[in-house]
Amino acid sequence: MKYVLLLFGFLLSAQEKASFYFDFDQDTFNPKQNELFMTWLNKDENREILVINGYCDWYGTFDYNDTLAYKRIHTVHEQLKAKVNSSIFFNEDLKIKGFGERVQTRKERRHNRRVDVFYIIIPNKVVVKEVVYDDPVVYTGQVINKEPEVIEKKEIIQVPDTDDLIDPVGLYKNPYATAKVGDKLVMNNLYFYDRSGIFVPESLPVMEELLEFMITHPKVKIEIQGHICCQLGEDPEDIALVRAIAVHNFLVANDIDDSRLLYKSFGSTQPIHKIPERNEKERNENRRVEILILEN
Repeated sequence: MKYVLLLFGFLLSAQEKASFYFDFDQDTFNPKQNELFMTWLNKDENREILVINGYCDWYGTFDYNDTLAYKRIHTVHEQLKAKVNSSIFFNEDLKIKGFGERVQTRKERRHNRRVDVFYIIIPNKVVVKEVVYDDPVVYTGQVINKEPEVIEKKEIIQVPDTDDLIDPVGLYKNPYATAKVGDKLVMNNLYFYDRSGIFVPESLPVMEELLEFMITHPKVKIEIQGHICCQLGEDPEDIALVRAIAVHNFLVANDIDDSRLLYKSFGSTQPIHKIPERNEKERNENRRVEILILEN
C-alpha cells in the first residue's frame, strides 16, 4: 500500500512591487528612505525576488545615468543579499536591468530616481490530500507500518522580462516633445503667488518639464509670453512681464543659455476668454504663460 502526502512548501501569491527612492545624483539612501527600506526588508514574510530595475531622472548624460542606475541597483541588491536564505530568496532566473534616464515613468523628476523590486510572497502552507491506496481491496483496519512518502512540489515561476514590467499607461511624455517651429504651448498648472513672479512650489514640475525639453533639445529657441486676466487696458505693475521673466530666470539659473530665450508681455490683449470672465476657470485660463517655439 502507498500513503501519499503532498507538501506544498511554497504557496505562490500575486507578483508585487516595492519602489525605493534616491536623492538627486545619489546612489545611497538618505536616512528616511533607508528607514523605509529596512522596514520593508525586515518584514516577517518570505519573498522571492524576480526582477530589480533601476532608473534615473533626465538630468545628465545617458552614460552617466546608466552607471548611476546600476549603482542604485547595487545598493538595494547588497542589502537583499544580507537576508538571503532567511526571508529573502533570489529566483534562479533573477533579472536585473538599469534603464538610466532612457525610460521616464513619472512626471516629477524625484519619482524617477528609484529602484523597483518585483517579488512574490511565499508563505509556507501544507496541503494534505486524501490518502490513496494502490491496493483496490477495501481497507480492513490493518496498521500501516510504512512511513508516508513525501513528495515536494514547487510550481515553476515564469520570471517576466524587465521591459515587460514597464506599464506603458504609466509612461510619462513631455508635452513639448513633439513641438515644432511656430507651435505655442500653454504652461498648464503654472501658478504664482498673488500679483508676483514667485511660482508656488506645486508648480515646480511644470517648470522642470520645460527645462528638460530645453536640455534635451539644445538647438531650440523659445519666446516666453506672459498674459493676465480680469482687466482690460494696461497693468501698471506689468505682472505678465514679471512672470515671463520669472520663467526665463529659472531656465538661466539651470544653465540654459540666455541667447536661446526671449520674453514678452501681452498683458490682457490676447485673452482666451472674453474679459470680464464668467468664472474662476476662465480667469485661470486667461492668466497664463505660453511658450512659442522659434527655432528647433
